[in-house]
Amino acid sequence: MIKTYCIGPMGTNCYLYVDDKTGEGMLVDPAYADKKLFDDLKSENVKYIVVTHAHADHIMGVSQIKEITGAKVVCHKNENARLLGDDTNLYPYIGYTEPYIPVSADVVVKDGDKLQIGDSEFSIMHTPGHTNGSICLVGDGVIFSGDTIFNGTHGRIDFPTGSGSQMIESFKRIIALDGDYDIYAGHDSTTTLSKERQSNPLCSYL
Repeated sequence: MIKTYCIGPMGTNCYLYVDDKTGEGMLVDPAYADKKLFDDLKSENVKYIVVTHAHADHIMGVSQIKEITGAKVVCHKNENARLLGDDTNLYPYIGYTEPYIPVSADVVVKDGDKLQIGDSEFSIMHTPGHTNGSICLVGDGVIFSGDTIFNGTHGRIDFPTGSGSQMIESFKRIIALDGDYDIYAGHDSTTTLSKERQSNPLCSYL
């Protein structure tokens, strides 16, 4: 089961994935301290809070949700400084009125690592480009892509640690995955890997 919450001033997609057999779950990109999300989490067994990248519009709810659920915070090593409040998390520039509460990762992942959620396994794919520590989660027929791939486009590359060449290489790796996947992106609507192979403009650079 996947529940989608579009929350926060930037319209960020936060995803609650729950393994159907065991009821164990993970939360991807808790963008904001949203009451509906918090209420739902009280009845769920959330094992991990996964940060695809630590821009403020994806992490404002991490500290509070960790306190509520006791879940472990997961990110790539290059994102931990942003979780701890480094200005490259863009918090000073987005205009939040609420303070950002720094938090540190409990689990630091690298490319190829696995996360076990009940009977489901997700692979960590390090996909720098939007930031140098961006990751995608690949498993159970879905990709949680953060701000790497969107429906018909890709994430911005002009923020600190962003890179056009790295974005192209990351996109190339994702496109090369076997089969098709539903893509749950950090903003806007879901898409599929087969659609992006055919129509994403970034494919012209591959």
